[in-house]
Amino acid sequence: MANILVVDDDNDHRAYVVLLLERLGHSATPAENGERCLTILRQQDVDIIITDIFMPGADGIELVTELNKLGSRIPVLGMTGGYKGVIRPYENLFEVLANAKVLRKPFGARDLESALEEALAHAA
Repeated sequence: MANILVVDDDNDHRAYVVLLLERLGHSATPAENGERCLTILRQQDVDIIITDIFMPGADGIELVTELNKLGSRIPVLGMTGGYKGVIRPYENLFEVLANAKVLRKPFGARDLESALEEALAHAA
């Protein structure tokens, strides 16, 4: 199965996603923000990153921008609970920058599993 990095500033949601991934048979490493994600990437190999879009510090868009600058080929999935009324432009920007799907919070194991399969298939 995949080694997945989960980036979310919401402790409860991050733990929830890690739990879902582990139940699906994956290995999951939590990170509370984009800066921590980049630190972890220097220390271990990751098959895919799942990141919140809106976070303090380096948000998901900044993270993907930095990954692109570094020439990273790691697939990225976005997730967001969103800010109603302004979310869609940010989702669009994230989707373009990451060439990735965005999951809407709350999502369940089936949605997550489907998005992971799609992202990993495109990366192969």
